[in-house]
Amino acid sequence: MKIKRRQQQGFTLLEVMIAVTVFAVIATTISQTTSQSVGNLLYLQDKTLASFVAENQLTDIRLNGFPAIGDRNDVVDMAGREWRVNTKVENTQLPDTRRVTVSVAALENKEANLASIATIVGKY
Repeated sequence: MKIKRRQQQGFTLLEVMIAVTVFAVIATTISQTTSQSVGNLLYLQDKTLASFVAENQLTDIRLNGFPAIGDRNDVVDMAGREWRVNTKVENTQLPDTRRVTVSVAALENKEANLASIATIVGKY
């Protein structure tokens, strides 16, 4: 009785090309997803730091007493970066209160506010 041995064959060129194409599509998808995740992470980091800057500005205003009406633009250094801070103080319907709005943007991108916080400050 003779045992037949099968000849081992490698992959055909078509099978290799399909495998490489599938790998390339998967690698591209993973690369795009990772890039989007990193972009989102950096944006959230900027928004968080900008909100810290705004909160610090509001705390300074509260500690310095009743604010004067008007607009003020400042440059603040925090976390090794410079931030453009716009503070707007307005009257309210109540005579002893003022509305304070603080908007923060990265200094290099003045167009896009990353954080904006508003509060009411009382005289007493």
